[in-house]
Amino acid sequence: MKILIADDDPISRKILSNVVTDLGHEPVTVSNGEDALGFINRKECSVVLLDWMMPGMDGIEVCREIRRFDDENVCYIIINSAREESDDISKALKAGANDYISKKTNPIELKARIGVAVRTAQLEKKLKDLNNRLKYLVRIDSLTGLLNHASILKELTIELERGRRDDTPTSILMLDLDRFKAVNDTYGHQIGDKVLIRFSNLLNQSCRSFDRIGRYGGEEFLIVLPRTKVDESISIGNRIRELVETLEIDNEISNLRITCSIGSCTADNSEKHPSAMVAAADSALFRAKKAGRNRLLSSNE
Repeated sequence: MKILIADDDPISRKILSNVVTDLGHEPVTVSNGEDALGFINRKECSVVLLDWMMPGMDGIEVCREIRRFDDENVCYIIINSAREESDDISKALKAGANDYISKKTNPIELKARIGVAVRTAQLEKKLKDLNNRLKYLVRIDSLTGLLNHASILKELTIELERGRRDDTPTSILMLDLDRFKAVNDTYGHQIGDKVLIRFSNLLNQSCRSFDRIGRYGGEEFLIVLPRTKVDESISIGNRIRELVETLEIDNEISNLRITCSIGSCTADNSEKHPSAMVAAADSALFRAKKAGRNRLLSSNE
């Protein structure tokens, strides 16, 4: 781990660097608060040793600045100072420091305190990573890796709000795999899952970087197309539909082919309610199914 040492005294920097090196970590040294903040903002160091008195921005100012913007940044701050009054220690801790070490502290205690800082920073990083992973899992469909039902509807709401502000159209495509139940009944659910995964991968490869793709439920999928007019959405939908026709699912089942039916809906100025758009696209999808499947029908036609 890199440990940042900010101190304008070269002797103090040397002493602290030796301690950090003895603990098996990499010391990074700077001589002023501005340079310290630059390293911290780049998230290169999770443990920081700050001298209180430095030219320009002092350690307390750096500490306060870090705590203003470190919501996602793991940063364990130790103020290392010759000042030992209780009021000074209190001021440092109130500024956001995790610990306060006197420059008179002996090397054994210094190593122990830095060791605690390292372990705490590592545990905090693991916790943040776990929380980010949980946030990801809450949004994602576990089988396909696409957005789940709630998340894709939230994305639709966000895009409609953005479209209303920008006066741009928003389109959606509701896609349903044709006769998917027959796939499960004939080949089993493992092959059915493979169909869903391959289809989802095709959607990811076929859509634009700013489009949003979600598994609406079962074999139904919803694609949100920001800044997309009616004819553009129909073109995108038909291109996807044609690619699905040639999609190979399993090398051992050469005769397994799938198709999809699609319903589309466009809000010219993004003025429609999300549920109204979904209902309109779903109705168009139902008509596409009833008309023979493997086709796209638009609610705007």
